[in-house]
Amino acid sequence: MLNIKYKGVTTITIIILLLLSSCNTPKYTTMFDSGKYLDFGEGKWLLNQTKSNSKIFDAELYNTSLNEFRKILGDSLLELNDIRKNRLVESRISFDLDKDKLLELKEQTNCNYLINVKGVILHQGLGAVSVPTDQLDFYSSNESAVEIKIYELTTGVEMSSSSVFAKTVDQGEISKNNSIPRLNTSSHTAMLMAAKKLIRKYDKYRTD
Repeated sequence: MLNIKYKGVTTITIIILLLLSSCNTPKYTTMFDSGKYLDFGEGKWLLNQTKSNSKIFDAELYNTSLNEFRKILGDSLLELNDIRKNRLVESRISFDLDKDKLLELKEQTNCNYLINVKGVILHQGLGAVSVPTDQLDFYSSNESAVEIKIYELTTGVEMSSSSVFAKTVDQGEISKNNSIPRLNTSSHTAMLMAAKKLIRKYDKYRTD
């Protein structure tokens, strides 16, 4: 590619600026089914291993959840690996749990609360870059979701259930700028961003 200068600005720089100015980012829809306002000021909180079908950011979903909840809970947040150093805890803990299993986890972990995080890649229809089209019947999207459930182990009840849906859309439109390429956020990246947004909602609405 030729790198021609025009008034001190290279063509590569111009292309990068155009791409950055035309990023196609997701829209997020957040919902709390229960437990929007929680007190994070007391007790020991256990973060379960996260679950997702993302082959790209499966492990990163856990790190993101850990870092964001750590900002809320500090040293009160524990990991399963920490617990297993001194206690015998089953290898896998499900996302949806009944009362008997929750009370059993209380005995095994001696924690007060359990946090479960699940990510789902729903659809990956867009590539990294796309060129807008004026074909009005064209439609494609990247979609992902994150769900969080928080349980109180002492009583064996679900304290909070929340979710966030992320969607990036590319569709035909009549526009003067429909020849400028767009950078599309992948559904995998959007999953991580959605997890951050949802956990930060808990921080925003905390009551302690």
